[in-house]
Amino acid sequence: MENNSRKSKQLPAPLMIVMAFGGIIIAALTVGFVALFARDNKIVYAVLSVISIIGAIMLSRDGKLDDDEVPLLLVTYPLFFSGFTYGYIAGFEYLTLTYVLQFVAAVLSFAFSKIRMCRQMLLCYALVVLPLIFFSYFDGLSTLYSHYSKIPPAIEISCFAIIVAYMGAFAATIKDKWFASTVLKDYLNTIRIAAALISVALLKFIQCDNTVFAVVFAVISFAIAFSLLRKYVTGKRLIESSALALLCCASTAMYPAMALPIVGMLLSFLILDYACLVIFSVAFVCGIAKFYYDLDMLLINKSYLLLASGALFLLMFYFIKRVSK
Repeated sequence: MENNSRKSKQLPAPLMIVMAFGGIIIAALTVGFVALFARDNKIVYAVLSVISIIGAIMLSRDGKLDDDEVPLLLVTYPLFFSGFTYGYIAGFEYLTLTYVLQFVAAVLSFAFSKIRMCRQMLLCYALVVLPLIFFSYFDGLSTLYSHYSKIPPAIEISCFAIIVAYMGAFAATIKDKWFASTVLKDYLNTIRIAAALISVALLKFIQCDNTVFAVVFAVISFAIAFSLLRKYVTGKRLIESSALALLCCASTAMYPAMALPIVGMLLSFLILDYACLVIFSVAFVCGIAKFYYDLDMLLINKSYLLLASGALFLLMFYFIKRVSK
């Protein structure tokens, strides 16, 4: 009953999508018009950033979970978006400080805002900005997007640590009782989706031959799988299913882009979060495709390997059907 009442207070998904895109368009046009007059005057952008964010907070504090939320969103959402954009323009030369201020502004805006959709946007934005604070310490963010040079070890280690932290936050949201007395209790699904998307995105900056990363998440995935199996399977079937889980998890220990999605898929299945399950499943399929594409062997040999993999998956399906009877 509690979940149904909570869902009834949320805006329909199509309306939320339209509001999101509409707010971005309005904010982009507003920033564009200001840019025509302000030019390179950083002070103007800084003042407008503060005014926009404070104005959005004041308006969103009147938001209620009823019909008044829609017209308020038409004003507050573009104001938030414009305010953060102005802040970037004003302080881009001081990137680390700009990210810190953006994060603080997003957290404070989340705390004071009363409109659910704005809060979801602000929470996601804060979670995205937080890793950028760490990356801004390196020699330019362009290093992150270089396809021709090897990723520096410091960036790779940072990405590994951030992924572990975000997946830890994802796992913590499963225990919703931990957040019962906090303002985050109604936004656990938002945290999970943001953590899933950020973790999958950061996989791009993990070297394909980073076996340590892959092994760590393969071990974690087997621990989760085994704990799930113990709840539903006993006796001989537990041994068979554990061997199957070990085989599946061990097969991902050679490639990071497969090891992390498996952990996410298991956690998503544990709480039946279908949105995150789709995110991690797509990432897993992409990881498999890239793994076979990067293999240094003849195309005919890749075909044989794919054939063997298909036979292995059919064998796994047979065991899953047998265990689940």
